[in-house]
Amino acid sequence: MTTLKKTFMYLFLFLNLGIVFVSCDPEDGVDGIDGVDGKDGVDGEDGEDGADYQPEQTIFENKSTVAPLVALDPQFNFVNAYSLISSPDQLENGFQLAGSADGAGFLKDGDGYMYIVNCEDSYAVARIHLDAYLNPVSGDYLLNSGVSDYARQCSGTMWEAAIHGGASDLFLSASESINYDVKGIDPWVETPTPDADFGLDALGEFSWENAVPLPKNAYSGKTVVIGGDDDSSGSEGQVILYYSENGDDDLQNGEVYVLRFKQVSDGAGGVAEVTANTTYNEGDLDFKKTYDVEFVKIEGGKDLTKNEMEAACESVFASHFMRVEDVDYQKGTDEKGRNVFFAVTGRGPGAGTYNDWGTIYKLELDENSPLTGKLTQVISGNTDTNNMDGNLSTLQSPDNICVTDNFIYFQEDPNSFDRGHASYIYQSDINGNNSRKVLELVVRQDLSENFSTGFSGEFGSLIDVSDKVGVEGTFILALQPHYWKNEAFKSLDGHDHSAVFEDSQASQIVVLQGLPR
Repeated sequence: MTTLKKTFMYLFLFLNLGIVFVSCDPEDGVDGIDGVDGKDGVDGEDGEDGADYQPEQTIFENKSTVAPLVALDPQFNFVNAYSLISSPDQLENGFQLAGSADGAGFLKDGDGYMYIVNCEDSYAVARIHLDAYLNPVSGDYLLNSGVSDYARQCSGTMWEAAIHGGASDLFLSASESINYDVKGIDPWVETPTPDADFGLDALGEFSWENAVPLPKNAYSGKTVVIGGDDDSSGSEGQVILYYSENGDDDLQNGEVYVLRFKQVSDGAGGVAEVTANTTYNEGDLDFKKTYDVEFVKIEGGKDLTKNEMEAACESVFASHFMRVEDVDYQKGTDEKGRNVFFAVTGRGPGAGTYNDWGTIYKLELDENSPLTGKLTQVISGNTDTNNMDGNLSTLQSPDNICVTDNFIYFQEDPNSFDRGHASYIYQSDINGNNSRKVLELVVRQDLSENFSTGFSGEFGSLIDVSDKVGVEGTFILALQPHYWKNEAFKSLDGHDHSAVFEDSQASQIVVLQGLPR
């Protein structure tokens, strides 16, 4: 390669590599001028505090200071329970709920609601006002122990004019013992008169557990009330019917009837006609067999005393049941409203009776008259006693009952006898099949004065309020935790009844969310 070519090649490489040659000892440059500091910026204004967080209100949360005293069965883990009010809770107007909550009714009241509930052993009826989210706002007593015909107010049913007939709502509160009337109380009264006479004499004197009016269109233009006689003496327990053809809200001029079998078991799985002038009892019926029955009139029933009524029932050979407890009818249609269900609590093993553990019956009243129908024993705890043909070996003393369109919910009262567990609520289909436990009463030893509770406690009413609150599967349940006593719970109804008996039990009301109906 020639010298000239080499020179051009090296120059090309130096230019492309960007190599710059500087002196090893250059002269110092002139210092630059310092920059001027900028002014500080103006601080921004502090932002305003935001509003405090407000959780959205809901029906489904605990309103009481005491957690719900129920435990759901795993098969019903989709149902939620929330405590609504308990006896220690004091509302703004000073109201506290007295003990042994039992029968109840529920009404829409403007944007809120009213809950009316019997306080059985306090001889009282409480009224609780609730807001749109079922928060208890205030309360008072529509009946207290100062009334002259004080009684253990057991189950109760709200006569709703829109459902049962007439122009007025009326709470029917059943008097089981001491005095024996059904009391009819105006739930809308502005100023209660808790010691007034509310007795509905025309319905007659029994050991009333409940008095349930049928829907007005079950028998158009007629008044039909079905009741249970929680008795085990004399004529024993009766199924009672009050019937008037003088309109759909006549509780003054009707007649009193009691149920009598027309057929019984023939002892071989079949059906036989009864023998005239013979008294039968439920032990003469086979489980799951259907029999013709009738209601027979008690002449002058509205004027009879309790003892006279016992004798009158015997004189017409009324059929015996071992303590008829709660009553309800099937919901859904007018036709279904003629299907009546009732619980018979039994007497326990060793009592020597025809019903040890308790039974549930379905009474299908005839379309044209409530005075005739068909009777079927659909649930029985007598699996190893009596006729030994029952279908629920855990059942002990069924008491309250709630019937929906598709299910029977029946509740236990194991305070007189038990099968080794606390009170359950069961669900079966409308024919008494597939019974399973829904929930159990929680027995909290820390709420007991002596920390020893046994199985002391039972359930009161279970009522479906879904249509009124607008949420499917919403029920309200009354609890009687008999073990929970405190001197502070005495005389909460506003009357001191210590000269006779003053109860110190607590109550709790629970909301159930998602219970199938």
